[in-house]
Amino acid sequence: MRARLSRLFQRARRLLPLRWGGLLLVAVAVLALTISRDEADHLLEPVALIALALVTAATLLVSFTTLVVRRRLKGQPVGVPPELTTGAEFITAFRVPNVRLLGLLDVDLVWVEPAGFDVELVRVDGTLGERIRAVERGRHERLVRRFTVEDVFGLSSLSFELEWELALRVSPVAAPVHLSLASSASSGDSYSHPSGRPEGDLIEMRAYAHGDSMRHVLWRTYARTRRLLVRVPERAVAPQPVNVAFLLAGDGDEPSAGVARVFVEQGLLGPDFVFAADGASQPTTRVPEAVEQIIDSVRARRGDGPTADAVAGLVQSHRMGACVVFAPPVDGPWRQRLLGMAKRLSVRATVIIGTDAIASEPARSSERRARWLLEDDEAVHSERLSALRAALEADGFGVQLIHRPTGKHV
Repeated sequence: MRARLSRLFQRARRLLPLRWGGLLLVAVAVLALTISRDEADHLLEPVALIALALVTAATLLVSFTTLVVRRRLKGQPVGVPPELTTGAEFITAFRVPNVRLLGLLDVDLVWVEPAGFDVELVRVDGTLGERIRAVERGRHERLVRRFTVEDVFGLSSLSFELEWELALRVSPVAAPVHLSLASSASSGDSYSHPSGRPEGDLIEMRAYAHGDSMRHVLWRTYARTRRLLVRVPERAVAPQPVNVAFLLAGDGDEPSAGVARVFVEQGLLGPDFVFAADGASQPTTRVPEAVEQIIDSVRARRGDGPTADAVAGLVQSHRMGACVVFAPPVDGPWRQRLLGMAKRLSVRATVIIGTDAIASEPARSSERRARWLLEDDEAVHSERLSALRAALEADGFGVQLIHRPTGKHV
């Protein structure tokens, strides 16, 4: 009942041009006009009439401009591309008349549906362009824009909504491919690959060949054995790939989804992998399907559809080589599901948590005074992340934290 009354109030509020400031000014002006006529105050009466005229003019100007803007926008196409990535800013092809040129009016735009977008109007070639930034992944079929026209004095405003059909797919931004990501895919100690590139420390030996540097010759060995050997770099590390992975959805899971995407697309799960995300009905062994599962897993935050811990039972036991679970950086109900999954798995799972904000090293006192608010937020985030890591390790899981913007272990 309360929600229904709130919706009715909001709808009536959008139809009523006067804002609280305008209503207050009208009330004060009417009171002043009454007093001036009773007291024959010829100074107060003109002031009250001017205030009423200002509110009336603002209301008429806002009402007329709202009708014009609505008519101009109603026939426009949606202007949003079908593919977006979280975090990236994009100016759509949608244009709004620049009513700000008059200096008396302003216009604002928000996306009522879908949620998870930051929207801002910016000047583009004499008009106002729509700059958007997706905050979370997902798939959307309907767009509702809300426009608000108001005067700069805050006296009057009007809002209206327009709806479009669209097919929008928002994928999580992938973490950069870093060497530490490859090491996180290892189920054991890394080993040198015979076909890897020679790089790293000079710890391997082979027979001298024409063109080898004389600085790398082992002269002591030559003096003792009369064999001419040289030192060469060890071969590139080729960790054993993980072949089973799961993604658990929860609050704040966008960084973990981005890390899961780079594992899938860059082959860090190995060529013969099995992947399942919350919301998927069955595991997949194909990269495109795995990416689609990552995108659709955002719907599973509310507990809709099957969960990855239930799908884990569909993975054949002989496919269980090594297992990782991508988990949110915020503790929640997913941790209980993870414990239930661990009991059904035949191997020990490693939990990989993606994060976008990691507390940096302590700054100097002058920098702390200038950034104390930011550091407080980072400190709280770091403290909660450390507590989550300790809790998972106490449950018997190996835990790895990956900073999504850099792709490095933290």
